[in-house]
Amino acid sequence: MNEGTDERDVFLRMASDFPVRTGIFTFGLPAFGLLQLINGYLHEASLVFIAAFTVLAVAFSVMLTRYHVANYRRTRLARRVWSDE
Repeated sequence: MNEGTDERDVFLRMASDFPVRTGIFTFGLPAFGLLQLINGYLHEASLVFIAAFTVLAVAFSVMLTRYHVANYRRTRLARRVWSDE
C-alpha cells in the first residue's frame, strides 16, 4: 500500500475517533492564522509579521497533526499486539 494513502486512511480514522481534537489542531490553527491576517489587513497592521505568524501556525499545525497521527497509529498497534497475546 502507498505510504501517503496509508497515512491518509489513519488520519481519517483518527478524525472519526477524535473529531474535536483533530479539528482544532488540523483546521483551527490555520484558520486562526488566517483570521489574524485578515484582522491585520483591516486594521492596517504590519502584514509581514502577521504573515510570518500565519506561516508558523500552519507549520505547527502540520507537525502537530503528524504527531497525533503517529501517536494514534502507535496506540492502535500496541492494542493489537497486546490483544493478540
